[in-house]
Amino acid sequence: MTIYEQILDLLKDDIGKIVSSSEIIQMLKLKHGTNPSSIILSDFCYNRINDGIKFDKHIFQYLAPKTYKFLGENYPYSGLIIHKPKGQKIEKILGEWKCGKKTLYIK
Repeated sequence: MTIYEQILDLLKDDIGKIVSSSEIIQMLKLKHGTNPSSIILSDFCYNRINDGIKFDKHIFQYLAPKTYKFLGENYPYSGLIIHKPKGQKIEKILGEWKCGKKTLYIK
């Protein structure tokens, strides 16, 4: 089971729940024995994009550092897609969602 699938299994009945990354990391470690350093919730956000990942698995809305809202798959999300390059303070807008349809301005 992938980390993505583990998270979906863990939160399947919790649409709309606000969670911390430390809470999810602890629960995945207990339930599945998942290596904590392998769990990066921002990799699965509608509104955040990280370097080095495919931007194709979306289940969270990033709210604040280490704080996420679980929306589940295929949510009709609307909002900007933000990227904060490592080591920089300024965030960049790389795209947006409109009613569940994703548009990236640059790839």
